[in-house]
Amino acid sequence: MCGIAAALGVRDSARVVAAMSAALSHRGPDDDGACALTGTAGEAVGAFAHRRLSILDLSAAGHQPMTTTDDRFALAFNGEIYNFRSLRAELERAGVRFRSTSDSEVLLEGWARLGPAFVQRLEGMFAFVLWDVREQALFLARDPFGIKPLYVAEVDGGVLAASELRAMLASDLVPARIDSTALASYLTFGSVAEPETIIAGIRMLPAGTVLRFDTGGGSPRCSEVLAVAPVDMPTEIVGDRMEAARRVRSALERSVDRHLVSDVPVAVFLSGGLDSSALAALAAQRSPGAIDGFTVTFRERRFDESAVARLVAQRYGIHHHEIPLGGDDLLAALPAAFAAMDQPSLDGINTFVVSAAVRAHGTKVVLSGLGGDELFAGYPSFRRAHALARYARVPVPIRRLAASAAVRVGGVRGAKVALGLQRGAPADAAYLASRTLFGERQVDALCGARHTTGAPAPRGLSLLQQVSWRELTGYMRNTLLRDSDVFSMSHALELRVPYLDREVATAAFEASDALKLSRRATKPLLVAAVKDLLPDPVWNRPKQGFVLPLADWMRGPLAAEVGSALGDADRLDALGLDPHAAIDVWASFLRGQAGVTWSRPWALYSLVRWATQHDVVGVSAVEGVAEAIAP
Repeated sequence: MCGIAAALGVRDSARVVAAMSAALSHRGPDDDGACALTGTAGEAVGAFAHRRLSILDLSAAGHQPMTTTDDRFALAFNGEIYNFRSLRAELERAGVRFRSTSDSEVLLEGWARLGPAFVQRLEGMFAFVLWDVREQALFLARDPFGIKPLYVAEVDGGVLAASELRAMLASDLVPARIDSTALASYLTFGSVAEPETIIAGIRMLPAGTVLRFDTGGGSPRCSEVLAVAPVDMPTEIVGDRMEAARRVRSALERSVDRHLVSDVPVAVFLSGGLDSSALAALAAQRSPGAIDGFTVTFRERRFDESAVARLVAQRYGIHHHEIPLGGDDLLAALPAAFAAMDQPSLDGINTFVVSAAVRAHGTKVVLSGLGGDELFAGYPSFRRAHALARYARVPVPIRRLAASAAVRVGGVRGAKVALGLQRGAPADAAYLASRTLFGERQVDALCGARHTTGAPAPRGLSLLQQVSWRELTGYMRNTLLRDSDVFSMSHALELRVPYLDREVATAAFEASDALKLSRRATKPLLVAAVKDLLPDPVWNRPKQGFVLPLADWMRGPLAAEVGSALGDADRLDALGLDPHAAIDVWASFLRGQAGVTWSRPWALYSLVRWATQHDVVGVSAVEGVAEAIAP
């Protein structure tokens, strides 16, 4: 796991990349390197930089940027290729001689023989930049789930790419101004939906994409050469519960085996919920030695799951570490957390806190249960979709009457449900009802801009498959994975997500909708697959997501901090927010007004505090730069 930066066709590219690399130093404390990208006459046309967190092949042989022996290809790679050993064996049989035991060299040599098509063979999380001297082409690639980020911008007649947005800003080639459309996206969802970013002129490389930039003697020309989906669309639907559970269990076991491959010890986040408990159990069973587990604890008992986490740790001999967190602790951590935050986010502070504790213990790699809810119908959006599907069969005039009623009584969520009722799209309506932060009217009042609500799932999927797709490519990718990467890597901690594995996702998508919902249990298919591993209290209780007690803390130790930020009318106005509308959100929360949850003022606070921390100065209507990267 590392940090990468690249510049092609910009003036003084070595200096620019050095500045970007310095902004990524926290991602790779073990080693750093840089190299020039050469043109047809051997002249420098760009540069790569790499910050290394050593996980596989801890020796100097894993140093990057890495080049092939003939110097045709140069690579800067961030991530892990979990099937690199089998790919290496194939390449060795084809005559390749390796100089290291790293997965990076397997990627480099595989590309040298198969080109971009080799990306389709990779199982793992990754983002990389690769320079082909002969073709005079720069390639950018990102894994299909979008686990690892890669930001892109066309500036100064050239191209920049980096692992974090703040590294792009460190180039001094992109003004630190908020994109007005992205601001509307943030207010709608609590994070900016890809491929936009909060900064005008910078885009996120779409997940599962390989882009090519050809120089040709002028400004680089961009084209998409490959797109890989995160899930293999099922060719069959499994309706038998035992068979579906068997497939899920088998896929999970193999995924955990792959994710335990490391030259340093691997630990696990153990929240006490089903997803992390099952993961901890499998990891403990399949690890060659005892593993460490880390649990955040709260004084607020309704949020605390530590008792259940202890049961799992005791059963499997996991070295259990509890991390107490209170409102005062979070207040003290906020300056460092917002310094680490790469884009404003409603979520993620919890990952910053637990990552700090894990890294302080000396751990470099940790497993997370992200992805379980998205694949196995753990969110309310799945049940909402199932309920709304009945209305989709109702005649349009009656749906319109129901939609009007939903708007009158349901506030923001009601308005989104109404939209789905009118369109007859229950999966989209359920997702939006679950994930919408501010509705269209509120977004318009706050910033006067609009944003699309995202593309629907591909055709041919069942109802719950559609919801899974929206959750995987929406909330998970834009919020959970982005926050997990930036907050874990701010402490040089590699966070791995075994549920986000193609084989696991395919097994989940193959199971019929009827196996994924039950009145008696949450995530019944996953329970059936792992029930024998776990103490009864893990699975035989209502779902409790891992959230901070922010509603309590914002009326207590965090009240002055949040109120100060949301009371700064000049700052709010400079960020493109209507001060009266923003201040009213905070006041409504403090009054306990119905429908105004902690998430709305916290999202506004996060935006203001993030912008202040990173010297973001205002709003711009600059559009995306490359057609292949644009929405």
